[in-house]
Amino acid sequence: MKREGIASEERVKGVSRRGFIGGALTALAGAGLTAARPLSGADAWQASPELKIKEYRKLGRTGFRSSDVGFGSGELAEPALLEAILDAGVNYIDTAESYLRGGSERVIGEVLQHRDRKQIFISTKQGMRANVTKDQIIQRANKSLERMKTDYVDCLMMHMPSNREALKNPAYHEAFQELKAQGKVRYRGLSNHGPQWNDVPETMEQVTLAAVEDGRFDVMLFVYNFLKHDQGERILRACREKGVGATLMKTNPVLNYFEMKENFDHAQEAGRNTASMERILPRLKERYDAAQDFIRENDLRNLNQIREAAVRFVLGNPDVSSACLTIKNFDDLEFYLRLSGAKLTAAAQKILDLYAAGMGELYCRHACGECEAACPSQVPVNTIMRYNHYFRAQGREKSAMLKYASLPGSRAGSCADCAGHCEKACPYNVPIQAQLYLAHQTLTLA
Repeated sequence: MKREGIASEERVKGVSRRGFIGGALTALAGAGLTAARPLSGADAWQASPELKIKEYRKLGRTGFRSSDVGFGSGELAEPALLEAILDAGVNYIDTAESYLRGGSERVIGEVLQHRDRKQIFISTKQGMRANVTKDQIIQRANKSLERMKTDYVDCLMMHMPSNREALKNPAYHEAFQELKAQGKVRYRGLSNHGPQWNDVPETMEQVTLAAVEDGRFDVMLFVYNFLKHDQGERILRACREKGVGATLMKTNPVLNYFEMKENFDHAQEAGRNTASMERILPRLKERYDAAQDFIRENDLRNLNQIREAAVRFVLGNPDVSSACLTIKNFDDLEFYLRLSGAKLTAAAQKILDLYAAGMGELYCRHACGECEAACPSQVPVNTIMRYNHYFRAQGREKSAMLKYASLPGSRAGSCADCAGHCEKACPYNVPIQAQLYLAHQTLTLA
């Protein structure tokens, strides 16, 4: 059985219309199955008053009022889902030319034909190598416009530059100016989630703050969550001071112990070298057991309570313009819509404090990469664990596996036999060596 996100709930295949939000298996508390409402028919989902966006925020100097719950369309394949998202008042869409090889943009284009284009803010992204030309960028932007069947894109983002020098790329800025003069783009943007395998590593904070200071970028997309908030909070303050729109990704950092244990058991059954996991998993279980009393006392029957608290954390920061959340089905949509306008309560903060103390060391921080310099094999830890997140938390299995298979250089297959240099260098005490090997198994279906 697959598990996704922070809840170990059975994944609903395809796009269901009204599944039970609470999830099925209760991972941390160890409680039994929760009764689920039956799924209803294809026309049953409706955006009732409580299932509407309740808060709109200024997207920096663009002046656009963006929904606090935005839509990250990495796996968008169903027009009906996007129709419901827009009907509910979500008006910020984050996409990229690479999402489903242009498929996400095509679905957006199909739905846009029946919408008031001016009421929707669309950011699309291009990855840009140092040798990219202005004409190539313009050609790719025009292809995005064709797929989305729109005359313009609101924001064209430079996707994942991993050093500050890349921000100066003259081809991008010249292409942007030409596209803007033609009315095809309106604003410049940047997305960043830490070091990449093929560049001199610089932190997400270094790159994004440099983009803010540059003055030409209007919208940022970066990592911010309750376990990875130090860099994000400094970026958010800088965005507020400079009038830059701040949008978020990787807002859910929670990892399920049982999912890791399931992979560990599979590795043992297959007869693979699990020496490193045998050293590390007992310590993980010890942390899990230590949290049980608190979990029972607070009636944390399933991890959706932590999921909700995690969303409250990011939406509770007034400097956030929009959180680009992965909405895979109508259950996700309902869950997030109920949290639009939500603030971080004392009860939610208590839940997050519990998770951070008891399970926080399971989370390899997105956009970190501080351990990579210690690896003699130059394993791209940050990138591999991001792909693992796509597979496990976002349900993007095929995409994650293809990305992992295309990684040049060292991957994580040999991590079980290593001396654990990355783990010793981790400032957060994450058992990353075992996690890397488990990620390798997941991403290769070993």
